[in-house]
Amino acid sequence: MSLVEIAPGLIIWTVITFVVLLAVLRMVAWKPILGLLEQRENSIRDSLEQARKAREEAETLMAQHREMLAKARQEMAGIIEKAQRDAEQRRGEILARAHSEAEEKARQFADDLARQKRAAIRDIRKEAVELVLAASTRLVRESLDQDRHRVLVRTYLDDLDDVRQ
Repeated sequence: MSLVEIAPGLIIWTVITFVVLLAVLRMVAWKPILGLLEQRENSIRDSLEQARKAREEAETLMAQHREMLAKARQEMAGIIEKAQRDAEQRRGEILARAHSEAEEKARQFADDLARQKRAAIRDIRKEAVELVLAASTRLVRESLDQDRHRVLVRTYLDDLDDVRQ
């Protein structure tokens, strides 16, 4: 037998063996292989669908997060602006109150000073009256000659200087 020779019996047995092998494979292995391939295809399809849903959900959540962040920034800006307005208003109120208190203290000080000045003038006038009365009492008691009068006034002035010191 040579390699190039055609043997019809061998061809028939080869074809029969191939057909039998195909039938056996179809009965035994073909359905499980197709089932595994279909199961794998479904698994991949489900995974892709889940990934698409997860991506869409993530995009939705990101959009919501951005929106919430923008709202939070707006609220924060509003709170800061309100706090600045309140602080400026309170600063103005405090300054106005301090200014009015300072004016009131200045007025009270001026009133006290005027009252003390009037009291001092009143005291000085009383003292002057008493001094004049004392001097005139001395003059009346003493003789009214010129020399005696000078000595009396000088003594009185010296007494005044002693009292002041």
